[in-house]
Amino acid sequence: MAPIFGKRRSGASWEFESEGIIWRLLPVAGGMLAGEERNIESKTASFFCVNNSGTLWRGRSYGEQWWTGIEAAHRGVLFLHGYATPDLPGRKGITAVDCATGEFLWKNADVTFLSARGECVYVSQDVPGGPAVLELEHRTGVQRGVPERGDEAVRRVPAAEEEAADVMFPVTLSADRSGPDEALAGTIAATAADGFPVEYAGDGTHVVVSYFVKEDRPRDPQRPYRHELRVVARAGGATVHQATLEQALAVPRFGAFLVMGETLLFVRGQKTLTAVRLHRK
Repeated sequence: MAPIFGKRRSGASWEFESEGIIWRLLPVAGGMLAGEERNIESKTASFFCVNNSGTLWRGRSYGEQWWTGIEAAHRGVLFLHGYATPDLPGRKGITAVDCATGEFLWKNADVTFLSARGECVYVSQDVPGGPAVLELEHRTGVQRGVPERGDEAVRRVPAAEEEAADVMFPVTLSADRSGPDEALAGTIAATAADGFPVEYAGDGTHVVVSYFVKEDRPRDPQRPYRHELRVVARAGGATVHQATLEQALAVPRFGAFLVMGETLLFVRGQKTLTAVRLHRK
């Protein structure tokens, strides 16, 4: 297992330095976190997977160099999608990868991911007379049973299983929610820029808050926003961790962090994935 790259900053359990922009993160069963990074200049995309012990693998691509991305994860298998046509958003094609090793498992360029449950992946395929719904073995891609056809078959596809337990994603602070976490988040974000969202999550012991501050930037007035993250103790409100995620922003970025178990994960500068251990009572 390779070590986490990059020098660890004060308060961080570990940091992962990407070569490109960290485009997407996805929690995976077994305490793993899969990621997609993109190099805008070279028009290349690659994938990685980390856990609290280190980098499991990184810098992998599986044929297509740019028109690909993370689709979903199911029972330790990462599914990547392609596109029906470059420059258009319609997804098509599935590549399956073992999350723990990065090993290529199977590929089907003719189907589109719908859901995954049990040992099956449910996919659709464009055929004359309407879409066909197929069940594929999630680790082999081998088809099970006889395909069903039509829009009604698509509607009957079962909902996906929850892949990773004990994961919290931030929610937007609003007047519709009220409680101690919301009160703390509102206090922390008292200096937040008007009209910009405040995101937060509480684990019972801590409240994590992400917010934007408007700065006076006469040399770059079109990019006046700074993105801040703070972790405070729910009892007493003392700051446990604080970080500037990004500076000189023109528009906000959402989904700045997530919490897996007792680990807070966030990205600084779009390139540094940082983990901070949160000790729950």
